[in-house]
Amino acid sequence: MKAATLVLRSKNPKIGDVAATYASIASTCPTSCPLRGEGCYAQSGHVVMTVRRLDAAGATALEAAREEAQLIIDAALSGKATGLPLRLHVSGDAASDAAAAALGGAVSTWRAEGGGPVWTYTHAWRTVDRASWGPSVAVLASVESEADGREAYARGYAPALVVAEHSSPRAEVRDGVRWIPCPAQTRDDVTCESCRLCWNTEALASRRAGITFAAHGSGRKRALQVIQ
Repeated sequence: MKAATLVLRSKNPKIGDVAATYASIASTCPTSCPLRGEGCYAQSGHVVMTVRRLDAAGATALEAAREEAQLIIDAALSGKATGLPLRLHVSGDAASDAAAAALGGAVSTWRAEGGGPVWTYTHAWRTVDRASWGPSVAVLASVESEADGREAYARGYAPALVVAEHSSPRAEVRDGVRWIPCPAQTRDDVTCESCRLCWNTEALASRRAGITFAAHGSGRKRALQVIQ
């Protein structure tokens, strides 16, 4: 079975020199996600070939999560994780408490063995408890509207929102949330590795802040139709 994979040195210019996991979208992403099959970044561009291969495994959501978790644990115990931040789910999600718990446990091992901060985004925030992820992974709720930001905070998550574009790099307070445009998208000299805003959801919570991401990738036009 190959429903998940881990890359120790990402070549993605946006996220920087970090490790990254990819999981099957068909197996792990909740059907409630409005971008699934409708402009999802991971279902277009260079990532789509990886996703198609992982989808072909036909794994269940929990099987895929456990496979992904084992990859993280193996990398950590091999010493290859030392100092490396980890981006969970360039593709994929954890759509159940059991899946989130499996990944959270693996991330605890990653951190205990010297691995760097771990962060991810989830469309399953309405049904998966934040506590299921454990304390070692920073998780942002992928919300569909600014008003959803308040609901995400009530569920224990800092919010992240896809927007059509960034009119300004400056943060703005809307619907009770201080929305910060992704610096990796608004500044040429910033990557996820250097920005680190999404790595510290506690800091975001203290400011009641969320992150906005401008729709991007070859599926941008379809994604814009959905979010509008």
